[in-house]
Amino acid sequence: MYLPPNPSTAQGLAQLFFFFFLTFTAQAQQFKLNQGIALTQFSYQNDQGQSIQGLKRGSGLAFQLSYHKASLVDSAQYKLEQSPLSIYLGQNPKIAKLLNLLNYDVGVQFTQLNAVGDIQNIAFNYQTDYLGLQGKLGLRIPLPFASSINLQGIVSVNKIVHGNQLLMNHYVDLTEDPQFSQIKLMGGYGAEFEKRFSGKLVGFVGYQQSQTLNSNPVGLSILTLQPSVFSIGIRFLN
Repeated sequence: MYLPPNPSTAQGLAQLFFFFFLTFTAQAQQFKLNQGIALTQFSYQNDQGQSIQGLKRGSGLAFQLSYHKASLVDSAQYKLEQSPLSIYLGQNPKIAKLLNLLNYDVGVQFTQLNAVGDIQNIAFNYQTDYLGLQGKLGLRIPLPFASSINLQGIVSVNKIVHGNQLLMNHYVDLTEDPQFSQIKLMGGYGAEFEKRFSGKLVGFVGYQQSQTLNSNPVGLSILTLQPSVFSIGIRFLN
């Protein structure tokens, strides 16, 4: 059964997104907005080292709003400067070209990491809402027809803001469960196919795969969250 985020969570998320929107647009910088679906696999190992079977992937919503730096080095700018870095890049055009293809994102994300399952004919499900900060480092590969592929390494820090487990006709608050309440550090990879529609707008479809890197807060059992996110989005140019 789907459980929507409570009003206070949604209101706080909207305020945070609005803050980032005002900050980045005021600085006349690029920003990205994308939304999609997160399919999450829960992998649980008990204190005896046994993997629990019966857990299945659940679906949830995923939103991201981020500042985007299109390249680490502005080739037009460094050629006009006389700084040590500019001189070095002028003498090493291959390095300058590589840095021009590298880009990064820094932003906020809201992800529902859900799962369902059954053990010995006892059905249960997990419904969780996580709010976090995410960073991506990408390599943009230009393609014909004003398009490109952006290959990315991803790291994020996430904190649960709402969560319930339905177990045997009653609910358990997961925000008080150490396996869920600890800050989740995640790492992974992703790719975005981008298409420029105008001088001010780029559309993209994306996929990212990540998993928790710190999965043992109590020193006994291990819970690993492995979300796969499929999304569509837009990037506004300067």
